[in-house]
Amino acid sequence: MTKTALVTGASSGIGRGIAIKFGEEGWEVTLVARRKEKLDSVAEEVETAGGKAHVFATDLTVKGNPNNAIEFAIERMGKIGTLVNNAGLGRFEMVPDIKDESFQEQFQLNVWACMAMVRSAVPHFQKNGGGQIINIGSIVGYLGISKGSIYSSTKWALRGLNESWREELYPDNIKVCYVGPGFVLTEFNGRKEGGTSEEQEWAMVPGDVAHAVYCVATQGPNSDIKEISIQVLDRS
Repeated sequence: MTKTALVTGASSGIGRGIAIKFGEEGWEVTLVARRKEKLDSVAEEVETAGGKAHVFATDLTVKGNPNNAIEFAIERMGKIGTLVNNAGLGRFEMVPDIKDESFQEQFQLNVWACMAMVRSAVPHFQKNGGGQIINIGSIVGYLGISKGSIYSSTKWALRGLNESWREELYPDNIKVCYVGPGFVLTEFNGRKEGGTSEEQEWAMVPGDVAHAVYCVATQGPNSDIKEISIQVLDRS
């Protein structure tokens, strides 16, 4: 197992939690997101935790940038062992209010950018005898959600990609896993990171997802984790 990872959407929320978890375990991590100041802050946290971090600030929805991110990570770390596709966004609108721009930006980041990252990473994995891809989806990749039809459909699409990549890349010793968390306290969709005091009573935190991702990233050579669905604990 190569203890190197590239994490997209690493500037906050789940991506930040995953990066810090890798750092705590002594991994070398390339952090990718748009906001450089935030990435620099997370990099400090990763290194304080015991890891090594590299920062690559870019917009993954722009053609060519996903490939640039992969090349940067290879240059800095020598080898990518695990690719974590976490970058994503959601716009929540009633059907009559759905804007074309909203549809396009969600599919561009949640689906196209993920595909572009994988497309660029696969030749590297094949050259090095294998690797691991972990796609961070959502619980809404299994069900519909009011006001979230477009966001939900991007996660269904990501699951479809995940299933197809598993079949295609298995002969190359490239493992692919979909992680679908439920409600997590992050700044996603304009919310305040940390949530309200009421939400803190029942919702998950980024570390919960990070723990699951690390479990996948460190699985044994003879195991193959297909999917992990993480739901909040039902206290009713």
